[in-house]
Amino acid sequence: MNSSANRQIVIVGGGVSGLSAAHYLLQAGLQPLIIEKQGRFGGLIRTDLIDGCELEAGPDSFIAAKPAVASLAAELGITGEIIGSNDAARRVFIVKRGKLVALPAGMVFMVPGDLDGALRSDFFSQSTKDQFLRELALLPRARQTDVSIREFVLDHFGEESLEYLTEPLLSGVYGGDSAGLSAPSVLPRFVEYERKFGSLIRAVREERAAQNSQDTSLFLSFRGGMQTLTDALHRSVLGRASTLEAEVDSVEKTAQGWRLHFDGEHIEAENLVLACPAHVNAHLLRTACPELARQFASIPYSSALLVTLVYDRSELHHPLDGFGFLVPRPERYAVAAATWVSTKFPSRTPADRAAVRAFIVGAEAAQWMTSEDSELIDLVREEYRQRMGISAVPLFSTIYRWPNSMPQYTVGHEARKAAIEKLISVQPGLHFCGNAYDGVGIPDCIRMASELPEKILTRNFGLM
Repeated sequence: MNSSANRQIVIVGGGVSGLSAAHYLLQAGLQPLIIEKQGRFGGLIRTDLIDGCELEAGPDSFIAAKPAVASLAAELGITGEIIGSNDAARRVFIVKRGKLVALPAGMVFMVPGDLDGALRSDFFSQSTKDQFLRELALLPRARQTDVSIREFVLDHFGEESLEYLTEPLLSGVYGGDSAGLSAPSVLPRFVEYERKFGSLIRAVREERAAQNSQDTSLFLSFRGGMQTLTDALHRSVLGRASTLEAEVDSVEKTAQGWRLHFDGEHIEAENLVLACPAHVNAHLLRTACPELARQFASIPYSSALLVTLVYDRSELHHPLDGFGFLVPRPERYAVAAATWVSTKFPSRTPADRAAVRAFIVGAEAAQWMTSEDSELIDLVREEYRQRMGISAVPLFSTIYRWPNSMPQYTVGHEARKAAIEKLISVQPGLHFCGNAYDGVGIPDCIRMASELPEKILTRNFGLM
C-alpha cells in the first residue's frame, strides 16, 4: 500500500473496541479499514474449546446492569445466546487467616446491603461492626478533589473492610493498589452515594427499596463463551469493512489527515480511530503529537496471568459451592483470585469435569510472567491444595499471559482524560476508544465505540 490508497477511516486495533467501532461506523454508512497486528480479531476475548470445555482466555462475563452489550447483541442477532450466571449458587469466599470464609450475603461491593446479616456474621470483627453503625450517621459530602479508594473506604468502613473486601474485589479488574486508584473514576456510583446520602449503607438501602424486586443475574455471558460476541462482530463487519494484518509503527499528520507507517509501507486516512491500549497510542503518536502521547503514556497499566486447570470432578473432593474465592494482600502468595468456572457457568464444562481459573495480577504477575508453563501449573496447584485441599492432578490446562493489559484509573485520572480529550479536539480526524478512559468493562468499550459515528460525522463532516 502507498499514499495513493487513501481511506476515509482507519481503525487501529481489532479487539472488541475496534470491531464495535467498525460495526457502528458501517451502520452510519461509513467504510472503515481495520488494522490488526495479530492473526485473529477479538483481543483479550477468546474462548478455547477443549474436550467439551469452554475455557476463557480473558473476561468470562459482563455486568448485566450496563445495557451496551445486550443492545449490540440484539443488532447482531445473538440475543438468544445470552446466558446468566448460576446465581442460585452465587457465593464468594475470602481467604481469612488461611481459611476460605464466605462473604456475608447481601454485600453490595464493600457495602453491607443487609446490615443485620453483616452484624450477625462472624466474618467481621466487632470493631468493623461498630464502624458500620457509625457509618449510618455520616452526612452528605461533596469532595472537592480526587481521592484514593483507600482513603474513601477508610473514611466509611475502616481497615478491615479495605483489606478483606475492597482490595480483593478490585484485584481481578484492576490488579492495582487502592492507595493509587481513584475513587471517583473506579467507584463513581459510591462517590455519588456519598454526595447524595453521606452513608453508603443508607444509600444502598434506599436504592434496593426503589428497585424492582425481580431477581436477575448480576453477570451475563454467551452460550459458547465470550468469543460468541467478537465472532458475531467479526462476521458483521467481514466483507463490508476492509481488514489488514499489520503492526502500525507510527503515525504522522498530513494536510489531508493522517499517514500510518507499517512494514516499510504507509497508508493515508482522513480519520484515524485508535482502539488500542493507551501505551500503544503513546508510541504511535510520539512524533506527531508528543504532548498527547505523553498524556496517553501517563495512564499506567498492570499485568495479568490466567491459569485454568480442568479436573475430573470425582477427584476434587471439594464442593465448589460458590463462584470462587478472593485472596486479600495480607494472605496472598501469588494467586489473587480463583473462579469456580463450573459453578458460575455450569454449561462451560461437562458434568464430569470441573474447571478452576486462577488470576495472578499486579506485582505477582510481573514476577511470574516469564515462568515456564509447568512452573505456573505447579504454583497454582499448590495454592489450590492449601486453599481448597485439592491435590488431584489436572487433566489439562490453559495459560494466558497478558502483560500491560489492565489500565489503572489512578488518582488524577479524570484530569488526564480531560487533557486527552482537549488535545484530541484540536487534531482533526483523530479519535480514540477503549477501556483506558471511561470504564474498563466490555459494556463501556462498546458504549464508547457506539459514540464514534456521531463524533466523526459532526466534527468532520457537519452532518449531524
